[in-house]
Amino acid sequence: MLLSSSMLSLAVIGSEQVWMTASMRVALWAAASDSSAAPLSISWPLLIISAIGILVFTFGLGYVLGKRTSKQVRHAVPSDTAAELQRAIEPAERQRMLELLREIGTWSNEYSGQLSEYQNELGELSRSVQQNSGSDPKIGDTSERITMLLQQFMQNSGQLQQRLDAAEFQLEQKTRQIECYLNEARTDSLTGLFNRRAFDQRLEELFRNYRRGGRSFVVALIDIDHFKMVNDTHGHQTGDAALQAISNLLKQCLSETLMVSRFGGEEFAVIMDGPLLSAARQLDTIRRSLCQRGLELEKMKLTTSMSVGLSEPMDDASASSVVRRADEALYAAKNFGRNRVYYHDGREPTLVGSPETARNL
Repeated sequence: MLLSSSMLSLAVIGSEQVWMTASMRVALWAAASDSSAAPLSISWPLLIISAIGILVFTFGLGYVLGKRTSKQVRHAVPSDTAAELQRAIEPAERQRMLELLREIGTWSNEYSGQLSEYQNELGELSRSVQQNSGSDPKIGDTSERITMLLQQFMQNSGQLQQRLDAAEFQLEQKTRQIECYLNEARTDSLTGLFNRRAFDQRLEELFRNYRRGGRSFVVALIDIDHFKMVNDTHGHQTGDAALQAISNLLKQCLSETLMVSRFGGEEFAVIMDGPLLSAARQLDTIRRSLCQRGLELEKMKLTTSMSVGLSEPMDDASASSVVRRADEALYAAKNFGRNRVYYHDGREPTLVGSPETARNL
């Protein structure tokens, strides 16, 4: 994920609090060093606490920045969509994103090196504090070194913050572009449903999970009966409106399913939860409703019907076997008069319910 603005703000606020606390403690110590020797016994614990606080903060900030940057590089392009991005994103855009990610990685490495230097120097200061007494003249030098170190740390952190702000803005823009690319690559432009590519990917994921002992699922293929006649009689514009209306019907009635997609042309593919017979009955209910009510289009009411074939995974070597059985069931539904639902139980296609008389549209 990209850098979060809220997280960056918290980091800046936290760093300012640490710097203020450390600066106040250094000031207290310096004031004490100008007075009698007695207050110095109080200043040393404050000085040590300041050094430890800076060490903890710098290490924590470096760790968070490093983890967030490496997470961006790993997750900016998910592995299961890398092939889609290769096809969808133009080479120039892809190259610019890679350059941005490399820049952030470089900044992270530079900042990690600076943190190591701060840690080493603070370690030396801490050892010097432990070895020298309160009256040692080197105390003043130590105070100056701590002040300079704090100033350098604040300056470098501010520069890094500006770089990250600029990179965050650019990466957010690129992320929105990627989302658009992915939506276009996985969505059917006419109906707004998932397309064939998205269906195939989801099917493979579910099938791999099933082979590893995961839950089963049902594949349903839906074909609009005599759709060519609709186009020939009423025109392709009416045909497109009919496809959109049927898509809305499927999305509304199958909102709890795993996926509703346009398989191609007038054919749709649905991935549902099982069991097989329950899914077949649900689709048969939708089929009856479509046949009885028809489609209310903008300029006319269109009478139509659909044929459905379903199957579920069994002891299959690949997901294509599941689709093949669903296609065989769909073929049976169309071959035996259309306007009906068949499911394939692994042996043969079986009819669901009592079909109405098939209509010649």
